[in-house]
Amino acid sequence: MVKSPITRTMDEMPGKLAGATLVYKESAKAISEYTNAIRALAQVCEDEEIREEYLTKLDEVNGKQGFADAVRSVMKLGNDYTPVQIKALITLFKKMDFSGYSNPMASIHTTLRRMKQSGEVEETRNEKGEKAYRLIAIRGRGYGPPMRIPD
Repeated sequence: MVKSPITRTMDEMPGKLAGATLVYKESAKAISEYTNAIRALAQVCEDEEIREEYLTKLDEVNGKQGFADAVRSVMKLGNDYTPVQIKALITLFKKMDFSGYSNPMASIHTTLRRMKQSGEVEETRNEKGEKAYRLIAIRGRGYGPPMRIPD
């Protein structure tokens, strides 16, 4: 009996699926091994800024929102925020999981410094004289009314 093109295609699919599943499992295993190795090596890195930088890169490579994206997203609320307030907002709005970071504040400070150097944020002072940061609006892209965050 001659098989139809659909039947022949369906006969091939389980083999192709098995091959793709094997590649997927091997890739998932490699991703897990590399992720664990990077986290372990980062934890023993003596330079805190370098450690946080590698953890941030790891999150970005794994498709998780990085510090810059998390900071940017909460700063779009339209106010001047201190680094402590930024961390609180990121946690409140669940923009990033800090559990893998020994000192997320160091990463937030590093991210803000880089964003300042690139002209994306400007440094200000709040009413207490503390450093605060404001996202610089790009023409045609407003950020809405300011949101008051209690200290």
